[in-house]
Amino acid sequence: MTTILINTQLTIVTYLIVGFLLSKTGLIDEHAQLFISNLTINVLLPASVFTSFLSGMSMDLLLSLGTILILAIGLEVFLSLASKTGGSRRFTPGQACVAHYGYLVSNGGLIGTPVIESLFGAVGVMCCNVFMIPTRILAFSAGESIFNPSLKRTPQAVLRSVATNKIIDVMVLGLVMIYFNLSLPAPILMALQKIGGCLAPFSLILVGSLLAQRVKLTGPMIKNVAQITLIRLLGIPLAALGVCLALRLDFQTTAVITLLMGMPVGSSCASFAKKYRGDETFASAVVLISTLLSTVTLILLMKLIELAF
Repeated sequence: MTTILINTQLTIVTYLIVGFLLSKTGLIDEHAQLFISNLTINVLLPASVFTSFLSGMSMDLLLSLGTILILAIGLEVFLSLASKTGGSRRFTPGQACVAHYGYLVSNGGLIGTPVIESLFGAVGVMCCNVFMIPTRILAFSAGESIFNPSLKRTPQAVLRSVATNKIIDVMVLGLVMIYFNLSLPAPILMALQKIGGCLAPFSLILVGSLLAQRVKLTGPMIKNVAQITLIRLLGIPLAALGVCLALRLDFQTTAVITLLMGMPVGSSCASFAKKYRGDETFASAVVLISTLLSTVTLILLMKLIELAF
């Protein structure tokens, strides 16, 4: 598995470099980034998730998905509480918002899905997106309130955001089709699978283009970026690995949970910082450094998982 992940990470780095160069040469500008982002989130990712649910379902897999969802909720609740009380006094208010959001929301959707798919195929995509449900809810419901405390989301607004989330919608649709033993015509299913297969290159080229912006780091800022990055890439996933081992979960479930908890800070962190006039430079630095270092730390985590089993 480690060898597979190394090859996957090299492929991911290639996509990131392509996106970086396209942005630097002006072939991808802000308008193109917005288009690719909308295409990825609204078409490619839903297609990938939907077709993964049509790959088949067993009772063992259903129990595994339930376990993954319960642990995902528990881990996110713990991180939410810990990130509120465990902040560093070195952080400025703007940096504290970035740290809080960065601990809660990873880039598991855009980077995690291709990684997990390379290891476990369509079943991995299914597990990945079930695990990401709490993260996606927090990213949009709690994300804005972290950077703008005066903004309060009502329960109705949170429920509406969940109900209209395309990923959750296609997951529900897939489960309904499985329950009623429904299937799509082969040509349509193949077309959706091909569309979903474009997720990795488009999403990673997008991430690479977002990393092309210039980031100036000062001495104190480097220490704070390092703290957030180490906690995000190693502290959180190692704690998750410990929980999985204590619960004696199987290899696949443990690997999915640990690797997803070790994904870099979500790129939406920089977007929220910019939108609410937070510390955009610091947020961009955290996203950049954590994304680059994750290409190495994910391999280390995979090796530890294999040694544990």
